[in-house]
Amino acid sequence: MYSGVWLPIVTPFRRGRVDIDALQYLADMYLRTEISGFVALGTTGEAALLSQTERASVLDALFGVVGKKLPVLVGAGAPDTREVLREIDTYDRWDCAGYLVSAPSYVCPDQTGVRWHFDQIARATSRPIVLYNVPHRTGVTIAPDTVAALLEHDNVVAIKECVASHFSELSSLSVSLLCGNDEAFVDCLSMGGAGGVLASAHVFADVLTEVLALMNADRETDARALFAHVSPITRLLFSAPNPAAIKAMIALDHPICAETRMPIAPASAELVARLRDAREKVQALRADCQGANI
Repeated sequence: MYSGVWLPIVTPFRRGRVDIDALQYLADMYLRTEISGFVALGTTGEAALLSQTERASVLDALFGVVGKKLPVLVGAGAPDTREVLREIDTYDRWDCAGYLVSAPSYVCPDQTGVRWHFDQIARATSRPIVLYNVPHRTGVTIAPDTVAALLEHDNVVAIKECVASHFSELSSLSVSLLCGNDEAFVDCLSMGGAGGVLASAHVFADVLTEVLALMNADRETDARALFAHVSPITRLLFSAPNPAAIKAMIALDHPICAETRMPIAPASAELVARLRDAREKVQALRADCQGANI
């Protein structure tokens, strides 16, 4: 199950409130793509800036559309392990495919503390756990040796890895390796990765799933050539605090507001203009791919 391209769906806002209609519109739209699943309440979903009531409304809205059509992972994370356990207990009422859990942020534990954190979480739920290694946000890494030790828990099934230097070592473990660094997607796949949780899938899920299909067909040269076309656009999507640029890009074509929640500022007018140019390049790439029957 934990393979393919997963979409860490944005949380649309309108005038400061979660826009349920827009969220359900997006969920329905992405159900029509080749993604393998959704991640709710992730970094791209601005979960850290949502109240518990808002988080519940996001899950109600998303599951109301997705149902059992695709699996949904739910993000959970906090500096205090006990708070993560409370979150998971709250989220257990939704029939999710598991929890995407980061290392404790801000407190910067050593690897003994990181392992303890995930030990408590794995023991507290029977649902699958996907580790999330994103040290540039949390301040601490989940070392590959720690991942190996955590595999004693049957429900630790995958890792979303943002550190490219870890890909090779993790690929030797009995855990599904999902790329969390959009720019390193092909590199991850070439080292044994099973897919990725990729915010850029909001913009070109079709291209990313085709890249994966080419890699699975042992056509790495073709996969890298295709991915090279979208790499500059990927960098543009992360040139502002995530998900400002992604929301602005979606809003160019769909009835959602590009609004973010402060302190994440919305995309600047200059960035929106660059995104508009990038949109035309994506559309041209799609036309070329269809013409070449890729």
